[in-house]
Amino acid sequence: MIRNPMHAGTFYPRFEQQIKRQIEGWISNAVTPLSSERALGVILPHAGYMYSGECATLGLHSISHENIDCFIILHPSHQANYFDFSVSPYQEYVNPLGTLDLDVELYNKIAPEADQNIPLILHQEEHSMEIQLPILNYFFPKAKILPIMFGNQIPAVAKRLADILYETIYSSTKRIVILCSSDLSHYHRARTAEEMDGILVKDVTALDPEHLWQDIIHSDCEACGIGGILCLLYYAQHYTNAKMKVIQYTHSGKISGNDSQVVGYLSAKLYI
Repeated sequence: MIRNPMHAGTFYPRFEQQIKRQIEGWISNAVTPLSSERALGVILPHAGYMYSGECATLGLHSISHENIDCFIILHPSHQANYFDFSVSPYQEYVNPLGTLDLDVELYNKIAPEADQNIPLILHQEEHSMEIQLPILNYFFPKAKILPIMFGNQIPAVAKRLADILYETIYSSTKRIVILCSSDLSHYHRARTAEEMDGILVKDVTALDPEHLWQDIIHSDCEACGIGGILCLLYYAQHYTNAKMKVIQYTHSGKISGNDSQVVGYLSAKLYI
C-alpha cells in the first residue's frame, strides 16, 4: 500500500529541485554537527516550509552525520482524539524527493500495542507526518520510517508508548531515532508566544515531562504535538546521561512580519 503526498504544493513545494534549493540555502551557514553526540531523538516543527522549514531542516542537519537506519515519527492527529495512538500501515511513502519505506519489522512489534481500527483517512490526510518526509529524504534517503499518530495526548498514553519504544529500540540491532513532530504556541502576540514557548523549552531541556504537563494544563504553554514531546521526555528517562539542546527557536512572525498572531516553532535534539 502506497501513500502518495497530499500536501505537496501547499505546505511545501511540489517539485524536487525547489525543495532541494530551499534546504541547501537553509544549511549553507549551519553549524557543523558535533560527531561526539549520539542522537536519541529530535523535535521538529510541521508548519508550511515558508514558516518552519528552516527550523526543521536545521534540526535534522544537526544529526545528519550519523548513520541512522530508521526514524520513528511521533506526530499528532489534527482530526481526531478518540484513540490513544495508531501506527501508519502504509508500506511506501512517496514524496517529491523519492520514497521512504515502512520499517516492517518495527511495525510488526509495535502495531499490536496500538489502535489500528481507525479510519485510514486519518493517516492519509495528516500533514504533521507528511511534511517531515522530504527533509528526511534529503538527509537520510536510505532510512526506513515508522509513523505513529497520537490521538489522546495525555501523559499516561505518552509514557506507555515511551516504554514500548524503549524496549523495542533497546532490543534492536538497528540505529533508530525518534522524530517528534510538533508546533508550539498558536495565534498569540509575538511577545506572549515567546514567553509561553520559553516555558516549554525550559521544561523540555530539563527533561521534565511532569512539569511540562502541569504547564500545559494551566495554559502556561502550548504544543499541538504535546503527546509526542511527552513521549520523548519519558523515553529520555530510560537513559542516565541524556541531554536535550535547542537547535533553533523561531515563530511565524519573523517571516511574515505580522507579530499579532504567531505560531511558535522549535527544533531540539535529544542526545547522549
